[in-house]
Amino acid sequence: MYAKIEPYIGFYDDYEKLYNHYIKLLKKYKINNILDVGCGNGRMLEILSEKGYKAKGIDLSEEMVQIAKQKGVDATCQNISEIKDKYDAVVCIADVLNYMDIKSLKIFLRYIKNVLKKGGIFICDINTLHGFRDIADGAMINENDKNFLSIDAVFDGKKLDTNITFFEKENELYKKYNGKIVQYYHQFKDIVHNSPMKIIDKKEIKLFSDDFDKLICIFENI
Repeated sequence: MYAKIEPYIGFYDDYEKLYNHYIKLLKKYKINNILDVGCGNGRMLEILSEKGYKAKGIDLSEEMVQIAKQKGVDATCQNISEIKDKYDAVVCIADVLNYMDIKSLKIFLRYIKNVLKKGGIFICDINTLHGFRDIADGAMINENDKNFLSIDAVFDGKKLDTNITFFEKENELYKKYNGKIVQYYHQFKDIVHNSPMKIIDKKEIKLFSDDFDKLICIFENI
């Protein structure tokens, strides 16, 4: 579903800024190989390759992986639990952690530790309360001659329920798609408490507004 609607959401320029934040942080550490978990369309893998890093991406969406592969990057449809290699760094970009409840997140972070070399770096970002309450909450419509997209998101203080309706023109008819995305609000202390890695830094960033709507967290596998 997301693979279909991503071109119509209009976040590409904003995410380029987010990728640049990650690149600046990665430069601080001695890193050769990187695993991008939730690599999506592969744009970050493309940038990492251009910067000289050896990067592999995994994603649970076969459709997104196929889009990534068209960029010539190393991407596969895999779960983090299936990865056996060790990496200098792991990145989870664009709210990956917010798609898990706290129980799933705790298990996920253990798998992240398992694929990191000793001294390896894990960098991720999460939505702030402002990001959920004041930016994500609400409705959006995007339409053209061939497609119609409606997004209705409601934040209740703990999670964001997003209902998606998408019409795609096929010949003279329209095919309808419905989907729902659930994201969970996690405080910084919750991420730290449930992580088996050591928090070494954090960075507040302004991506979609004039206030801090994302928090980047940096962990070390000690």
